[in-house]
Amino acid sequence: MQRGFDLPKAQMEDGDYPVVMSNGINGFHSKYKVKAPGVVTGRSGTIGHLHYIEQDYWPHNTTLWVTDFKGNVPLFIYYLYQCLGLDKFQSGSGVPTLNRNDVHDTVLSVPKPDEQTRIAAFLQSLDHLIALHQRKYNNHRRNTYVDKHPEYRPVPLLFFPVD
Repeated sequence: MQRGFDLPKAQMEDGDYPVVMSNGINGFHSKYKVKAPGVVTGRSGTIGHLHYIEQDYWPHNTTLWVTDFKGNVPLFIYYLYQCLGLDKFQSGSGVPTLNRNDVHDTVLSVPKPDEQTRIAAFLQSLDHLIALHQRKYNNHRRNTYVDKHPEYRPVPLLFFPVD
């Protein structure tokens, strides 16, 4: 993992390439620094919130990004890092900071690339299914009678102890 690149807001030129900051894509720029795909996480504050980037991008200096997948499948590495729990590598007392050297020292056993591809595809299909059901649920909530008429919201039951 490597620290991202400086890009002050004033120097950001409107373009097609996402600028990935610690909390995700936060604008687009006319240039990119890294070829896709990419795995990016915040290096302070939002440690462990991973982003999988499918187009060339600019990792901002508030992030750490995977520089070399070492022959592994990038999408698999994204899911592996999610399971690894990068937040356990945080240090610092005020704003938590990710020390990339601690992550580099971690030794893991991973399957061969063909199996990584199958695992990543399965996990991605689950992510898509979850997103679909979340959208359906949100649409349903927006269209319910109770949401349209807040005066009919159910009142919570109150229980009082009996002596």
